[in-house]
Order: sequence, then structure tokens, then C-alpha cells
Amino acid sequence: MESPAIDDFHRAVRPFLLISQLFSLFPLGGLYGRTLQDIRFRWFGPGTVYSFYFFLSGLLTLVAHIYYSLTVETLGTSEISNIIYYVLNLSGAIVLLAIAARWRTIMEKWRSLEENFLHPPYAERRFWSLKRVVAAIGSTMVVLAFVEDTLHVASVYYTNLQYFKRCENSTPFWTLFYQREHPKFFHYLPYSLPAVLLLELTHKIFLYVWTFMDLFIIFVALGLARRYEQFYRHAAQYKGRHVMGPVWQRLRLDYGRISSLVAYMEGIMAPIIVCTTASDLYFIFYQMYNAFQFSASLISELYFKFSLAFLIFRTLVMLLIASNIHVASLRPLDILRSVPMSCWTIDVQRFTQELLSGQNCLSGHGFFFLNRSVILAMAGTLITYELVMLKEVNPSSEKSDFCDGVKRLY
Repeated sequence: MESPAIDDFHRAVRPFLLISQLFSLFPLGGLYGRTLQDIRFRWFGPGTVYSFYFFLSGLLTLVAHIYYSLTVETLGTSEISNIIYYVLNLSGAIVLLAIAARWRTIMEKWRSLEENFLHPPYAERRFWSLKRVVAAIGSTMVVLAFVEDTLHVASVYYTNLQYFKRCENSTPFWTLFYQREHPKFFHYLPYSLPAVLLLELTHKIFLYVWTFMDLFIIFVALGLARRYEQFYRHAAQYKGRHVMGPVWQRLRLDYGRISSLVAYMEGIMAPIIVCTTASDLYFIFYQMYNAFQFSASLISELYFKFSLAFLIFRTLVMLLIASNIHVASLRPLDILRSVPMSCWTIDVQRFTQELLSGQNCLSGHGFFFLNRSVILAMAGTLITYELVMLKEVNPSSEKSDFCDGVKRLY
């Protein structure tokens, strides 16, 4: 049995993996077992069946959106955005299931490479342990996502209530509510309580999947950057001192273990990074474009602005924390540059070369790397996009067409 004082990555993230099972993600057993060997993934377990229910319902939702948009409505910007939303989030959920199927193997590999950093001389007693940092950031994001969803529910309830009072009160309110909220389904299916419950469950899962994709990248990045930070704090005691060659050899090998872990996780994380960054950036562009033509009630406008701010905040936090891996990996250069010439050895030279030539960061299949420069590049792209799209903004129409169903207030 392992000591509960060990601040390893798996123990830090497993509370959120357990919560995610409520939303069909990471259907794993034995998360709180004594060892990593207790982790179990079963293809025919109840959690996995639940995950496949979501994949099926998500696929049906996507098909319904496409078919309805092509046959009943015009395929406009809003319809295309909905399709992109479902495609990217459904793809992300499938990737997360593939990661869950390999989770025990991944964690065993992670543990083997981080083992040295769980014990002296690298282990350290700090208030902000990895577990507490993960808990603080994860809880904040989940609470903000809950607030966003609550505002969304309040917004659509108020909008449909106004429609019921001003335009159509011959249909029972809740029937009208769900027929307006899910027209792509109730255009083909009769309204019923089981259908509503299944649609709401699918909708909530999609919302959580979108948030969890960012969170999962944040958790992995925190775990990797923490090991580099531990290494730097330990190696800093040798800065400017006359140290023998074996010390630098040990440090170089320990640093190499972290870099091997980063390279290993880069291959695993690449698909989810592509899905997440594509989803986040597209909807930041889309929501900011809508902000110039948005006209709504106070509560709907509050929801819209909060949702946009939360999306930008979540994306920025993900990019900053992920880019910190690369920043933390380069910090030992300060120590190596202070090594006295009398202590300069082949290991110091090789260590320096590894630091300068290594690409220690997560990436999207090598198409882009999550370092500090990508934040500036994305900000520049965002500004350029908005300047171009401003030319296409149409003046917002009044709410006189509200009862026609053309203009929605949220």
C-alpha cells in the first residue's frame, strides 16, 4: 500500500475523473484503489454502456441538426456553428474514452517516470501541493460552468415565457418551451417527457464535455510542469558551486525522465488538444462576432456576456498553464550557465545541449505547440478576424419580429 502523503498525479486528478463519470466520461473502476493495478476499464461495464449511450444520442443529435437545417431551415451561421459544436465535442468525448481505456497503462508509465520526484531529495512539503492546485483550478472551472448553465436556463426560460405571454398561449407552456428549444427533434417526434429527459441529459453532457476537455489539458500540464519546477528547485542548490561530474550526470538523467514523460504524453494528448483548441477558438470568434449584433433582454445579455467571458478565461488559463511546461523546462539553463569552468564536464555539455534543442511542450500533432508564442499568435489572429468580420456586421433589427420566431433573445 502506498503512503497517502505521496503527491502523485493520479491521486490529484481522480476526484474529477470520478465526477466526470456522471457525464459519461472516464468509465473506470478502482480509481480509489490502493495501487494503480486496481484501475479497471470494462468495455461492457455500466459506465461504458452509459458512454455509448451518449455517443449514440450525440450522433443522432448531430444528424438531426444537419437534416433539419438542410430540409426545413436555411443552413446559416448559427446552424453551422451548432454542427461544429457537436462534431468537435463528440470527437473529444471519443478521444477521452480511448484515453480512459488505456488509463491504467498511461498512469503506470507516468508513475515510473515521476517516481524519483515523489521522494527525497525532490519531494517537498508545500501547502500548494499538486493535489490542491488541481482541486482549486478544477473546482473553480466546474463552478463557473455551473453558473453559466444556470444563467442559460434562466435566459431561455424568460425568453420562452415572454413568447408564451405575448405570442402563443394556446399550447401548454412546457410543451411550447421544449418544442422551441429542440425544434430539430420535435419537428419529427411527438413531445413526451422521456424524450425531453433524454435530450436534456445529452445537452448537459455536451456542456460538461466541452469544459472537461480544457480541464483535462490543464490537469496534465500542471502535472508535467510541477515536475520541472521540483527539478529546478532541487538543482538550484548547485548554482555557481564546484560540483563533481556524477552530480550533473544524475541531474541530467532525472531531467531526461521528465522530458520522456512530456514526449509520451504529447502523443496521447495531441488529438484532444486539436479538438479543444479548435472548439474554443472557433466559438470565441463566433461569439465575439455575435456580440456586435446581439440585442436581448437583460438576463439573456448577462448570460451571453458571462458565457463569452468564461470561454475566453477558460481558454486563456488552458493556454497559459500548458505553455508553462516549456517555460519550466528551460529554467535550468540559468544553473548550467553558472557552472564554473573547472567543473565543466561532458555531462554538463550534454545537459545544456538537451535543454537548448529539446521541444518540451504539448502540441497538436506538431501543427502547433502550446508555448507562450502561440498565445500571441492566437490573439493576433483573433484581432485580424474581428476587423475583417466587422465589415459583414448587419445592424441589429428591432424585436418586432420576435413572435415570428426569426429573432431569438439569447
